Amino acid sequence: PAPIRKCVDELKLLNDQREKFLEEYLKERAALEQKYQAMMNPLFDQRRQIISGANDAATKDTDEQEANEVPQDFPSGVPEFWTLAMSNIETLEELITERDTEALNFLKDITCQDFENGLGFKLSFHFDPNPFFTNNVLIKTYDVPNLYLLEDEPILKNVSGCEIDWKDAEMCLTHRVVCKKQRNKKGEIRHVKKREKIESFFHWFSPPKLPDLSEMDEEEADAIEEAFDHDYDVAQQFRCHIVPKAVLWFSGEAMSNALEGVFDGDDNLLAGQISQAMAQNTTDSSPFPPPAEGTEEPEC
Repeated sequence: PAPIRKCVDELKLLNDQREKFLEEYLKERAALEQKYQAMMNPLFDQRRQIISGANDAATKDTDEQEANEVPQDFPSGVPEFWTLAMSNIETLEELITERDTEALNFLKDITCQDFENGLGFKLSFHFDPNPFFTNNVLIKTYDVPNLYLLEDEPILKNVSGCEIDWKDAEMCLTHRVVCKKQRNKKGEIRHVKKREKIESFFHWFSPPKLPDLSEMDEEEADAIEEAFDHDYDVAQQFRCHIVPKAVLWFSGEAMSNALEGVFDGDDNLLAGQISQAMAQNTTDSSPFPPPAEGTEEPEC
């Protein structure tokens, strides 16, 4: 009916006005983020210098006895800082292989820069010269139009990685060369070298690609969605946790604080139950505790 259509039109005008206010909010928030990012950058620069050992101010007041206990060839700064910080976050730790750590130990800094328009961010991984690849910086960028609208799911407009220039096939961490036997039509056997994909954190710098949606079935669409969700989750661990609070993840304090937050208040009972279960599992590898004495194991 016409009267209802008029009401709906008025409601749409109100919504349009809200959208305009939202655009202004995003512009102002982006400017505010840039302002405080500029204020924090000198702190991150000092952090990088302390980690690398370039700034010895942190060790000037070291007790003489403690200083004498340190071997002369002990490395300066904080060795393996970023590797250990990353390993304390489960989402990142499960991606890192033992061989990846050899390359990650050459990480000297991880930085995050939000776009000036507030519609995305760039993660940069700065490496010292190493035997694995020639890149000084590995970069991953995310175009996220609703980055600052925390109540919404992220809308990924584009994700781009970078090409890793491996020094040779043996030092490549994402693939390995295998020699396989191949028989031709004449029955002759020849040896063929092929590249096989292997697990590695460094695959993350090659983000998933969105195929033609018209040719995808529901199962393929779900798999692609899951891949993008996981890729973005890893990025957010760096942007929101590792980059701003690296030292707390290195020391393990951030992990402890996260657990305390989970078990606050009414969850103390749950914490006690979990602690008891963990104590049992130290002597019994099975996640299912044995029945108490004098009882029979229940049937399934």
